[in-house]
Amino acid sequence: MVRKLIFAAAALLAAPAFADITAVYAMAGGDPLRVEYRDAANFRIGTDGQNYQLMLDGRLYAVAEGQVIDVDKISRQIRAVGADTFLAGLLGEATSDVPTDVSVRPLGRQETVAGYRGEVYEALARTSNGEQRAELVVTDDADLKAVQDALMKVAKDAVAAIGAKSSPYAKPLEQVEQQRLGGLLRYGEELRLVSLERAPIAVGRLQLP
Repeated sequence: MVRKLIFAAAALLAAPAFADITAVYAMAGGDPLRVEYRDAANFRIGTDGQNYQLMLDGRLYAVAEGQVIDVDKISRQIRAVGADTFLAGLLGEATSDVPTDVSVRPLGRQETVAGYRGEVYEALARTSNGEQRAELVVTDDADLKAVQDALMKVAKDAVAAIGAKSSPYAKPLEQVEQQRLGGLLRYGEELRLVSLERAPIAVGRLQLP
């Protein structure tokens, strides 16, 4: 019996393990969002081949029209200007729509999205322009949780990079993370999972251009 277990374990170790994940989300009024995930330190998030975020060995890069931005390096320049000043210049009047507080509550029902069953919540985001409400659907699926963690990591690293870690911009991210709801299936009509594939990511996708 022990011998059989050893052989079974050896066979599993020898078998190819395709841990790569590609999740595609439909976005209202825009191109689909692709998350290509190998592990927590190596993944790619973007809507097209020219503009995306790339995490390589735990370091975040932004690629825009073939130009590579090392987020850690550029953050030093942003800090010199001041995080809030930088964001105000970048977002303009849109800063009034940036949430300063986020809360969620369960709605007591379930919904199936792209074949995954999830719990439905209502998200309430408070901004200087008032309150915004939207439904979100989340799942316990481990692969989609990994995708959610990747999305969250990019958002947190971007906020930290501009030196706004203690500003109101960081608070909503912390609140969402503390909820530990699971992997995102749908957010209102803005974002909806279309597919999730467990297969090797194409060569070159997790490399700098």
